Amino acid sequence: MCVNNAVPIPPVHVTQGDVLVLNVRNSLDVPTAVHAHGIYHNYTDYYDGAEMVTECGIPQGENFTYIIDTTNQVGDLWIHGHAHSQLTDGFRTPFIIHEKIKPSTYDEEKLLYFEDWNERAFKDMVAIDAKLKLADFPPSYRTMLINGVNANTSKSLHFEPRKRYRLRIMSLSTSSWIKFRMPGHTMHVISKDGVEAVPME
Repeated sequence: MCVNNAVPIPPVHVTQGDVLVLNVRNSLDVPTAVHAHGIYHNYTDYYDGAEMVTECGIPQGENFTYIIDTTNQVGDLWIHGHAHSQLTDGFRTPFIIHEKIKPSTYDEEKLLYFEDWNERAFKDMVAIDAKLKLADFPPSYRTMLINGVNANTSKSLHFEPRKRYRLRIMSLSTSSWIKFRMPGHTMHVISKDGVEAVPME
């Protein structure tokens, strides 16, 4: 799937206090909904984008505007489709809320996000698994994407000696677990799901 004819969908970067306005036009042949994963919708749950939970979904050919206030949050979240397995078909992207004042604990930051991927649409994968009488659900994925592209064609990350980096490592996967490490380097977890944490190796 693509948004505004873009594949991969570009990451969304805002600064704490910004108001993100998503004007969504549904050009699909089924309803859609857009969920900002991790956003606290205090008194604005009608913008939560969970189809058949907080809304009915956006009908084919119709528009809806989501308004997302970032006043009370920072961190690494993501935006994804929340209807008809659209997340699985690629309707997903990082949503980074940056601090107003950059912390002085690191020199630079880099974004690294992972997605499970299959060249077939989710509904076709389910049909194939049903024919083969495979029990696992959701279907298995043959490929992982790094920053929205196949790992063989993704751009290298370059690091300079004696600099401290913040890696924004994210999983946008449907069901695959990801293990990440950098041999020979010590990493500290400083945040998880948009919540700051006491640094931990």
